[in-house]
Amino acid sequence: MPTDRRPAYAPHADHDAVAALRERLTAHADERPDAPAVRWRTAAGWSGTTWRELAATARRVAARATAELPAGRAVVVATVNTGAHAAVLLGLLAAGFDVVLVEHDSSYLADPLSAVYAARPGAVVAAVDGPRPTATGELRRLAVEDLVAGAPQAEWPDRTPGAATVLQLTSGSTGEPRVAAVPLGAALRGGALYRDLFDLDERDTILAAVPLAHSFGFVGALCAAVLSGGTLALLVRFTGRGLVEGLDAGATALLATPFVYGLVPDLLHGRVRPDRLRVALCSGGPLTPAAAGAAGGRLGCPVRQIYGSTETGLIACQPGRSRPWPAEGVGGFVPGVRWRVEPAQGSEAGRLLVRTSTMFTGYVGRGGAEALRPDGYYDTGDLVDVDDAGDVTIVGRKATFINVGGRKVNPRRLERLIGELPGVRAVHVCGLPDARGNEEIHAVVELTPGTDPAAVVAGCRQRLTAYEVPHHVHAVDRLPRTALGKVAAPALRDLIAGRGAGAPGGTTATRRSTRT
Repeated sequence: MPTDRRPAYAPHADHDAVAALRERLTAHADERPDAPAVRWRTAAGWSGTTWRELAATARRVAARATAELPAGRAVVVATVNTGAHAAVLLGLLAAGFDVVLVEHDSSYLADPLSAVYAARPGAVVAAVDGPRPTATGELRRLAVEDLVAGAPQAEWPDRTPGAATVLQLTSGSTGEPRVAAVPLGAALRGGALYRDLFDLDERDTILAAVPLAHSFGFVGALCAAVLSGGTLALLVRFTGRGLVEGLDAGATALLATPFVYGLVPDLLHGRVRPDRLRVALCSGGPLTPAAAGAAGGRLGCPVRQIYGSTETGLIACQPGRSRPWPAEGVGGFVPGVRWRVEPAQGSEAGRLLVRTSTMFTGYVGRGGAEALRPDGYYDTGDLVDVDDAGDVTIVGRKATFINVGGRKVNPRRLERLIGELPGVRAVHVCGLPDARGNEEIHAVVELTPGTDPAAVVAGCRQRLTAYEVPHHVHAVDRLPRTALGKVAAPALRDLIAGRGAGAPGGTTATRRSTRT
């Protein structure tokens, strides 16, 4: 039955979230100036910054951005998991700028039709050797290194900031990805949820094996660290060695994807369990009970599922309690979530609609406000079963995106970009599990005479982020289609998997493949 619980821990409203962010950074710098705020691992080893240094750098970023960037325009940050990038994100938001989060190697910046540009940004902030956006007009490029360099800034800018918004790319599970507008206040309330549900404080070290550009990393790691006063530990690039080093260095909380937890048993085989780890949180896709049990056994603490979305923030999770959580469940609804389940045709489970304290306000662009029901509820599109105790089990998910190691890849967007390559007449992209159960990207293409699948792979490598490049490209004479002209996806999947030899309508599909 629907609930209407309201959080008692939200210390601010959206209109003064900027002031709350400034206050937290200043308080940590005053009370614990030499305590570690952010640590990050590069190929050369670990680096770090204190709360005093982080707050001073964030103030400098805020002052420079206020002086140099156009007011009222969003700023795209091509984010790397370092202390400098954390300071840039915090400084821009503390100056009242809307910030678009993307990963540093994101192909979206090179795609003028991507959702990033629907936000009409005024500037892109990236590392000196980072991406250069494909855009025209007044878009300015600033280097992270220039924003954070120079003398410490003692005060925040005098200009009264507006209500900052975090603009985050969705996975686009029902079409091309979009940009969700999440008020800074909602993001901070999300960080407070993680802090309170998992008892995080200044004694904790939060190891984030996820990008800061993703909601899990930004809210669950960065915002939670700022609100708890704990240390944020980051991996610039995920490696097994970096993860082990972070655990050995005293991480007390780990945020990672199912892909990472699947590696944990092998990575920690024969090693002593991490002696301080007490919280292990998993988001980015479903985690099987077997995988959770194997990883938890090596880590010495249970791996707890997190269920939410960019649009809603945290919906349900598995905090500690006396009775065990159902093996296939995602936990119970967190404080502040109102929910209802509507009937779904052909299923005993129902579609979950939620209204949370961490909600977005809509998507950027035309029709963005229509994402919410008139009563403010958001349709997750997930089929759920909620038992009498309030425990939530996901029966079916929106699953048109492909989960590559915990990163969501949108097949419709890949179809558009691959379809623009020379020699490609038609394309269909889908995900299929490999022998270990991890999803791989398959692109099935109709090619003009003389075009080879290897050329498609080469073109993808030029246009896409590494994890977006199809693992397999299959060339066929003709894509199988239904009587209505739509691609017959089941027939293609059977063809790829070797379970079928032909296409509907008597058309024989000749298959050539190249492994990327």
